[in-house]
Amino acid sequence: MSEETPPQRIDHGALEGARLGVARSEHWPAVEKAFRDAHPTCAACADPEVPRGAVQVHHINPFHYCLDPGIGRPDLELDPRNLISLCETEASEVEQNHHLDIGHLGNFKEGNLLVAQDAAGRYHGMTSVDIQKDADWLTEERVGRLKPLDEMSPAEKQAFRARLDQELPPDAAILEKYGIVVVTLHPLV
Repeated sequence: MSEETPPQRIDHGALEGARLGVARSEHWPAVEKAFRDAHPTCAACADPEVPRGAVQVHHINPFHYCLDPGIGRPDLELDPRNLISLCETEASEVEQNHHLDIGHLGNFKEGNLLVAQDAAGRYHGMTSVDIQKDADWLTEERVGRLKPLDEMSPAEKQAFRARLDQELPPDAAILEKYGIVVVTLHPLV
């Protein structure tokens, strides 16, 4: 009896991170596997009991933002509080693409800070076609839309960091386990 090979996943986050000069932590593969094992189905699909082969572990606050020196929260790449499972279309599969549609609002250079709420509520059970017809989804001013990192000003990065520190304060266990140091950023003058 042969084991089934898992579908090959494109790591869109790593590609965007590389474009911006940041790389995944060496610990990411183990964290990703543990999270996928604990959360094997898409948070937005209508039937969460149906396993999907193409499930991505998505960072609610994109990892490459958190690694940016102007934001400085590398711990959030490895923190399960910042993760959610979303299905994704793979090259040979016909699936929904909740990773792109809900996690990134149609653009891997952007993020959706309301992805968990949208997956559980507004877009839960919807197809990609129906999501992409939603007037709110289409607007650039949509609440929760995170502008591309390379378009953020230093003040916007600082505001993003302040929000992270308030909503997801550093977890001492994560910092210790992975040997991460989170530095305090000084206000802009």
